[in-house]
Amino acid sequence: MSIWTSEQGRVRALAVRTLLGLGMMALAGCLAVPAGKSQALSKVAFYDAEVVVTGPRGYCVDGASLRRGASGSFALIASCESLTGTAGVYVEPAILTVSVLPRTGPVQQPDAQTMARALAPAEVRRAEDRDGISLVQVMQGGQEVLPGGDPVHWRAGMVINGHLVGLAIYGPAGSVVTGPAGREMLRDLGEALRGASPEQASAPKAAS
Repeated sequence: MSIWTSEQGRVRALAVRTLLGLGMMALAGCLAVPAGKSQALSKVAFYDAEVVVTGPRGYCVDGASLRRGASGSFALIASCESLTGTAGVYVEPAILTVSVLPRTGPVQQPDAQTMARALAPAEVRRAEDRDGISLVQVMQGGQEVLPGGDPVHWRAGMVINGHLVGLAIYGPAGSVVTGPAGREMLRDLGEALRGASPEQASAPKAAS
């Protein structure tokens, strides 16, 4: 029994590391896209609409950021105003990302402590599991992802229709999204994704 439990832990840790790595690589590619290529979308569907990505109010999916591949899919979300150049609902300046792994079988909800270990040696100040989403506050590295950004950022993990989904939020130096506001924005993003992604009858249930 202990061997099986240990193996489950290794598989979960590998899946989380893969998910986190996918997001970082895809985001680096997005930042290399020339300015002026952005396309604001209200939503985008991955894996035959098993996971539908849509942003919280005032945020849109950047069509130029979309990545689809055998190893996973990715989307970047920013304020609709920043993507369109048209004034709209004011929202906090922030970049949110969504990474989705393909569905390969039953998958467990990633827990915050596993995510924290996968992010080592980066320091994680807060780690919490709640309402079907696990969140960690990472104290370094944000400035490497977002030029001029704050080192502190949030990451989250969840399961939607059998797909492991990773979320992240980055903001400018000193931004409120590095604190509790960022955590709540990721929770709102998670709820938006769940609401837009109807439960598939054929999707494996996440283990409790």
